[in-house]
Amino acid sequence: MLTLTPDLIRTQVADSPVIFERGVSLYENGAYVPKAVDPEQRRFIYLVDGSYGDYTIDIQLAENGIQTSCDCPYPGAGCKHTVAALLDAAHLLARWQKAREVNLPPSPAGDEVMTPEEVRNMAVEDRQRRAKSEIFTITRGDMFKGDHLVTSAQGRRYRVTMQDPARGIGHCSCPDYLTNRLGTCKHIIHLAAVLRQQSGFSKKAGREQFPFVDLYWDSETDAPRLFYETGRSAPQFDPALTDSCFDAHGRFIGRKLDDLVPVFDRLEEVKAVRIREAVFFRMAAEMERDQMAAMAAGQAAVAPPALKTRLYPYQEEGVRFALFKEAALIGDEMGLGKTLQAIAAAIQKKTVFGFTRVLVITMASLKEQWKREIERFSDETALVVAGGARQRREQYRSDPSFFKITNYEAVLRDVAALTRFKPDLIILDEAQRIKNFSTKTAMAVKTLPRRHALVLTGTPLENRLEDVYSIVQFLEPRRLAPLWQFAADHYLLSREHRGKIIGYRNLNRLHERLQPLVIRRRKEDVLRDLPEETINTYYVEMHALQAEMHAGYAQALGPLLKKTYLTPIDLRRLRELLMLMRRVCDSTYLVDRNTSVSPKLSELEGILDEVVVQNGRKTVIFSEWTTMTYLIARHLSNVGIHYVELSGQVPVEKRQALIDEFSNNPDCKVFLSTDAGGTGLNLQAADCVINFELPWNPAKVRQRIGRVNRIGQKSRCVSVINLVAKASIEERILVGLQLKTDLFEGVFDGTHDAVDLNQSAREELLEKLRQMMAVDISETAEAAAEEMPADLQMPTGEATDESDKLDVSGEELFDQAGAGVGPDSVKTAATRSAATDTAATATGEAPLGGAHPLPPADAASLLGRQPPERVEAVLNSGLAFIGGLLEMATGSKLGEQKPTVQIDRQTGELTLKMKLPGF
Repeated sequence: MLTLTPDLIRTQVADSPVIFERGVSLYENGAYVPKAVDPEQRRFIYLVDGSYGDYTIDIQLAENGIQTSCDCPYPGAGCKHTVAALLDAAHLLARWQKAREVNLPPSPAGDEVMTPEEVRNMAVEDRQRRAKSEIFTITRGDMFKGDHLVTSAQGRRYRVTMQDPARGIGHCSCPDYLTNRLGTCKHIIHLAAVLRQQSGFSKKAGREQFPFVDLYWDSETDAPRLFYETGRSAPQFDPALTDSCFDAHGRFIGRKLDDLVPVFDRLEEVKAVRIREAVFFRMAAEMERDQMAAMAAGQAAVAPPALKTRLYPYQEEGVRFALFKEAALIGDEMGLGKTLQAIAAAIQKKTVFGFTRVLVITMASLKEQWKREIERFSDETALVVAGGARQRREQYRSDPSFFKITNYEAVLRDVAALTRFKPDLIILDEAQRIKNFSTKTAMAVKTLPRRHALVLTGTPLENRLEDVYSIVQFLEPRRLAPLWQFAADHYLLSREHRGKIIGYRNLNRLHERLQPLVIRRRKEDVLRDLPEETINTYYVEMHALQAEMHAGYAQALGPLLKKTYLTPIDLRRLRELLMLMRRVCDSTYLVDRNTSVSPKLSELEGILDEVVVQNGRKTVIFSEWTTMTYLIARHLSNVGIHYVELSGQVPVEKRQALIDEFSNNPDCKVFLSTDAGGTGLNLQAADCVINFELPWNPAKVRQRIGRVNRIGQKSRCVSVINLVAKASIEERILVGLQLKTDLFEGVFDGTHDAVDLNQSAREELLEKLRQMMAVDISETAEAAAEEMPADLQMPTGEATDESDKLDVSGEELFDQAGAGVGPDSVKTAATRSAATDTAATATGEAPLGGAHPLPPADAASLLGRQPPERVEAVLNSGLAFIGGLLEMATGSKLGEQKPTVQIDRQTGELTLKMKLPGF
């Protein structure tokens, strides 16, 4: 069977190496969607958003070759679109084949699944392997028996106590030994191997007597253990001091750990006894849990948290659940207010336990939302930790805010500062977004000191068994520890493939073990309490390339916003620049077909995973840009989410079929739509709306939500999720939407080609834009003082002259401004545009051709404080000179009517009139 590889596509399909490289670029960055995929029949149909239209690629892989067709204008068969589609088809085929192998049912024979003992042995072998491969430094004690120091390559130091070095029996202070239930660890194994290699080891070790009475935490029994040796040189010790809690073999026989308290009192003066720190730690933890359980029994007397809003009954239940627990997980579905419950729980813990420091660890896109919600719903202070390393350290050290907010990636950089900070409570938000808890960041999070911990996740744990262990390990390490035991209890591991997971078991038992730790509610459980809709805004950090492009467009926009008057040409330039700023917030591909950088798409991946994949919610995604819907659709295809797509290109008669597919097919989870294609839709099957970007107009936002949240619909709460690029024009738009400003409708929403505003509306628009973009016009005050006299200013009534009706397309206008799509070209364009405007003001130059009045804004700059008669004379002299140049260039004189400049004393407008000769 033919195997589709990049080398095969390059040599047998692409028309040339250049075409292949362009196809690779399109595959990596471009907007294309597999519309029909049949791996069994090896048939693929793709739709590509091309430079000059939408193209369809049809691929059929046969035994003897590849059959392809593309309807793009390229004359050859191996175009870049075909190359990109084939590369994607190769990826889909490989993924399909891998999924088939994974999903093959295991053999029914019982001996195919590893036994718990085999799983345990595999865990010991793993530690033996690491003991040999990793580098350690040994600091030996006085004897082979007793305490030694083992230092890892990372500088971590652990005390290893060897009770029987010949057999490698002892205990270690490392976290792995204290939780792994194996009775050993890599440090013990490595140290025993090193000691056995010493000269005369067997004879010397055989003569040694263990030097003290050791009361330690035994990993294997997960309980305290007493060890000592008897003999001629044994320490002086009376076993009667400990026989109330330990039998003759040193095993713990007490009922609870606090039974050890009187034993410790009796041992206080016995010099030969060493009580290890882990024993005290476990005792303190157990006693604190007992104390909180007793407090929980009377928690009805605890005052409700001081909030500026009322909690719903299920939210009050969530706060009560978390209040008197060292560790808790609120696993409510998205839209049920997990953030508010966490804020309330933190405030109540402050009242009950005296907490003063709360650390919130969340996604970078949610830090600002956490701060807003804390300040909106409570009187507590919140700080988003940011800045350089020194600044962040100082913020942790001295800032008095009750809530400190950081993101997962920053934790790894700030471990030392956070360790010194010692938060009372750590709130871990969106924990399911950290898929691999074995990463350095996740390991750093789990090492942070804290008294209490609270995890928020909307992903049901039973759907992510691989993540359960790590999340619970952060909350309460001993509940599911050790990992090998968890695997033996709940995984079906293949013996043939050495531990490959082929199934799960005992899930009811796992659910029971998690019950004391987890509370979870779905929307269906609490519909009676919910509002009609909930809104979450994710603030997404722009990539450096996006930020650079965005800054370039903003720089070109600045001079326009500082002008006193807007001409129709100015409006066009504003529209184009603002549109480019908005597009680059979604993806660089929307303004530059050579790159495809979109942090929003990465954010969308996590949201869809929670909402669609894990919770099975039907979701509608809106974007204004058709190209963006292609990029989103490609992502949906890659992750295997079934969707339908609607845009203005879909014929009206076919739209209802798409709606029916989305509404009636339980496997179709996403409806992807543009604004142009969705007017009047009824999408009540969904209960989540994702705005990939926000429109200018509040009415459009309500229209989007209204297609899901129809009038009279009370069956569910609609979750609205907005993706907003941080520190961008989108943040300004969000503020404008909240203020209900809709002046931009029809001007900057991309729906009208012609713009015709009277001067009053232009001034209002200009002021709104200045406010939105935070433009300071104070620096133009001096220039404003030189503007035209009041009696020559433009009237505020409706403009009727032709200057307000110039109809130049936005694309042409942007070209006139000299601005390209890259950041460097935009910056150059801004400088060149400003220089051109200055030159025109100084010389009074105007474009040659027909009769065009000079726009009032330029007239104001031109006139200054000069008498109109003098300005007319100067300009007419200049036009005579221009006429002479034209005559020299063409050999023809201007028409009988001489070029003239006239000034309207009422409006201040300059009108240039000339009649050009025929060419």
